[in-house]
Amino acid sequence: MTVAAGLPDPRHFTGVSGTLARVSGQESADQMAVGLRTALAAGDDAAIRSALHGNPPALARRIWQALAKVIDAGDEGVGLRLFALPVVIVAGARKPATLPGAVPAIDRIVSLLEEHGAVGVTRNFGLGNALCSATALEALSPAAIWRAVRDPSERGVADGLPPEPIAVGAGREQVHLRFLVGAGVTPQNLPSFLESAANIGTWGMPLTRELARQLAVPGVEILPMPRPPQPLAKAAYVGRCAQLEAALSLFLGSAVREFRMSVGDPQAVVSSHELTDGAGELRLSLSSSFDDSLLEGFCWPLHPLDDVEEVANIFLRALTDCRIGNVQPLAQVLPYRMADGSAFIGQRAIRELVQVPH
Repeated sequence: MTVAAGLPDPRHFTGVSGTLARVSGQESADQMAVGLRTALAAGDDAAIRSALHGNPPALARRIWQALAKVIDAGDEGVGLRLFALPVVIVAGARKPATLPGAVPAIDRIVSLLEEHGAVGVTRNFGLGNALCSATALEALSPAAIWRAVRDPSERGVADGLPPEPIAVGAGREQVHLRFLVGAGVTPQNLPSFLESAANIGTWGMPLTRELARQLAVPGVEILPMPRPPQPLAKAAYVGRCAQLEAALSLFLGSAVREFRMSVGDPQAVVSSHELTDGAGELRLSLSSSFDDSLLEGFCWPLHPLDDVEEVANIFLRALTDCRIGNVQPLAQVLPYRMADGSAFIGQRAIRELVQVPH
């Protein structure tokens, strides 16, 4: 049995109300697009958010993909494309520090993208210098983004996104997420910046070096990792997944090394946990039968678009990369805290939760 096959979804989905209540997995892509265009034209952001957050993940992701396509499907001819460039930032410091919330010389970033062919045929290409958060992107009105693509007078939709300085805590390296938001004009029949910059291998490393130079703060080690640009309506979720995968890799690299130095390979447990607000988490616990006091854990908060099987497989691939073969999925939904108050599953809890065949 795979890890994914043994995990339940701990979330409760509230259902959908409003103009998109009838959208279902049985509808064609064209029917779904019509419903989304109607909601966007009416400025019904509440219905769109309800459809994205209240449906099961498989349907919510179909709606999410369709929403981005509808927003970017402007009129024939030359069209505006709004996008966000996710930047996953790994930072570590011995003392608390703060990284700037804006890129001082954004023109240098634009020049690098142009020099390495990422901009392609896009014209009037520009990037804002604010490093904004996923929360700020998610707060943007889908209807306002839709109008901005079609009406020049509405194109300031992202101008007010605030820069978000990065607080770096002392101790272990941490993974942060920020976005550079921009726009460009591209003929509808030619590749936009989203397509021309999709191959990050051509421009990613030069941009990493330049961002590290511009964001440098004494006493802080920093590794900015840009990801391919995304439509403005999709970027927050895509960036969040990249951040969590990077954090998982960082966690395992450190925790597995510590286990091997003391007691050998850990046992891994993957579990589903229900939160009080109907949300849920997948957790990865590392422990050892040789020392009950050793317990490390990683938490992946489940976004409404997250598929439990996909997230579990991300865990499994990361564990396989670390050559951890003892992986136990738990088939029951567990509470936020275990009976002993712990958030993660130690050896005693494993013995209580896992029925060992005789």
